[in-house]
Amino acid sequence: MKLGIEGKSYIVGGASKGLGRSVAEALVEEGAYVLVVSRDPAAAAAELGPAAVACVADLETVEGIEAVVAAARGLGGIDGILVNSGGPPPGDVLGTEDSAWEMAFRLLVGNPIRLVRALRPELRGDASILFVTSSSVRVPIPGLATSNVLRPGVAALVNALAIELGPSVRVNSIGPGKIDTDRSRTVDERRAVAEGIPVEQVRARSSGTIPLGRYGEGAEFGRVAAFLLSPAASYVTGAAIQVDGGYVRATP
Repeated sequence: MKLGIEGKSYIVGGASKGLGRSVAEALVEEGAYVLVVSRDPAAAAAELGPAAVACVADLETVEGIEAVVAAARGLGGIDGILVNSGGPPPGDVLGTEDSAWEMAFRLLVGNPIRLVRALRPELRGDASILFVTSSSVRVPIPGLATSNVLRPGVAALVNALAIELGPSVRVNSIGPGKIDTDRSRTVDERRAVAEGIPVEQVRARSSGTIPLGRYGEGAEFGRVAAFLLSPAASYVTGAAIQVDGGYVRATP
């Protein structure tokens, strides 16, 4: 199946590593142009070839968002955006300070709203916006209180935007489960230290909760994201797609 994104232009946030990098790679492989947004100048432009344009910007700042908008205008418009804000620090509900809750809100909700608002005029017709969320949207993850509380709000934001921006723009979310990234390794390492067990034991235990019996690969996540961003998913909007090996089994 052809995704129909050859020659189209996409913005990918947090594209220097992890899930954002995997999505950028998948889009480039399908022939798209990608505006690679990262705070790291070296990582932003590395190894994606001539179809990738680096944009060094911190999306937590007004100046960073303005830089992305200027870069989008330089491309003559945008066909899709991957809103990828990363995850807030771990912690429990009552042990997390107010300032950390406020920071998590800005990271997961406030800054993405500002980004979409600023880029809306640059979106071409039939564009697509895809928010990276988490399995915590439906199943709380121990030790990630702010994510557990705020990610469901991001899912609600996606539904609201799908209504407001339709029919010209589609808006969906994609929820990774255990994907083998730097962040998932860090979470596992912290859990191993907290429990006083080897990190291999933590990973084996986590893998045992996944019907497919393993962590996902970045490329597996990237391919699904590329599909949702592409015209091949032209009748999909307001949807929350899990890429988690079957981990989330809760009913809607």
